[in-house]
Amino acid sequence: MKIAVLSDVHGNVPALDAVLEDLLAWRPDEIIVNGDLVSRGPYSLRCLRRLQAAVPRCRYIKGNHESFVVACADTPPDPGHPTFELSSFAQWTARQLGDAVDELRRWSEHFELTDTDGGSIHVTHGSRLGNRDGIHPHLDDDELAPRLGDAGDLFVGSHTHLPLTRRFNGTLVVNTGSVGQPLDGDARAAYGRFVYRHGRWHAQIARVAYDRERAVRDFHDSGFLEQCGPLARLIHLEVAQSRMHVGRWMARYLGAVKSERITVAAAVGEYLRRAA
Repeated sequence: MKIAVLSDVHGNVPALDAVLEDLLAWRPDEIIVNGDLVSRGPYSLRCLRRLQAAVPRCRYIKGNHESFVVACADTPPDPGHPTFELSSFAQWTARQLGDAVDELRRWSEHFELTDTDGGSIHVTHGSRLGNRDGIHPHLDDDELAPRLGDAGDLFVGSHTHLPLTRRFNGTLVVNTGSVGQPLDGDARAAYGRFVYRHGRWHAQIARVAYDRERAVRDFHDSGFLEQCGPLARLIHLEVAQSRMHVGRWMARYLGAVKSERITVAAAVGEYLRRAA
């Protein structure tokens, strides 16, 4: 059995196109989208429709950004709240998706497969703790165990945009990285290939080059950069550099923003000046 798992496309059409061409040539038996297909990037609806056309039987798992977009569509954030601008790109994505937001509601939180001649699988966007609790390379065993729970033979997560492969208590643990916004310094799109043979799972993180210059331009051409609030500048920089900026910004400034000691826009400006 061969399974392909891709995640964290974030509306990046050229990256998705390159990965689809690569994985369809590999001819997997199952293709799973492990969350965050949409939002945080230019063309969410185009990515959704491309996948549906190319892989009609694809399985979809809900990531934190699908949850965020659905929440914004259901209950628009309060413009007077100090963190309002942090949701700008999710609100923009909800408008772009329109009625397709209802499709996201039907996506599962987890996928399990147990009928592979003993090779059980659990696939989820983050971990057993939720779709915002990912499996990072630096986690120690005590932190990893509750994220896996009853992990089975293969546990596949995503979310962090940082690929990894690790064995833990007999389980092969894999983070597939990101198709559209890798943050490990490697500009190529990442996805997971999984093969079950000779009684055990084997994993490979496939890396695929794509037209990153076009992806960077898409932030301008789509209106994302101009219309999606101050954090759009950091997301755009992440795609250009394949390095994390939003997470570092959050760690440094989110508390001050929530307590209204600084605005989102001012905090982004200060971060960019320091990073220059």
